[in-house]
Amino acid sequence: MKVILLQDVKNYGKKDQVVEVSDGYAKNYLIPKKLAILATKNDVSHLGVRLKKEQQIMDAKKNVVEQLKNQIESLILNFSLKVKSGKPFGSVSLSQICDRLKKEFSIDLDKRKFEKHDNLVEIGLHYLKIKLDFKIIATLKVQVEGIE
Repeated sequence: MKVILLQDVKNYGKKDQVVEVSDGYAKNYLIPKKLAILATKNDVSHLGVRLKKEQQIMDAKKNVVEQLKNQIESLILNFSLKVKSGKPFGSVSLSQICDRLKKEFSIDLDKRKFEKHDNLVEIGLHYLKIKLDFKIIATLKVQVEGIE
C-alpha cells in the first residue's frame, strides 16, 4: 500500500515522501496515529504542487540572503582607537559593529553570527566572517585606525 508520510518514520522515510508499506502497518499503525495518509492520485498531485511552492519560497529566501552577502562584502566599516606610545587603547566590539551596520546600512545582524567572537584590539584591516542562513558565509571588512 502506498502512503504519504506526514512525519519522519524511522526505517521508512522522511516527511512528504511517498513510500510503499505493508497493508497492516499502514491501516493499524501509520494512519490511526496520523503519521501517514493514503497516497491517492489527488493527494500525490497536491503534494507535488505544495513541494514546488515550498521550493520556490526557499529559492526566494536564498536570493535575499545572497543579496545580503553581496551588500555586506561591498562595505568597509571604519573605527578609531586611541593610541598612546604605539599601543592602541580600547577595542571594537561585535556589538559596536552590529550597531553601526544597523544604523548606517539598515543591516540587522546578531553578533552570534560572527565566526570569532573576539573584540578587535589591533590597528589595521580585519576580515570578519559572518555565517548567514543556507550555510552562506559573508566576509565583512573592518578598518581600525589609530588616533593620538
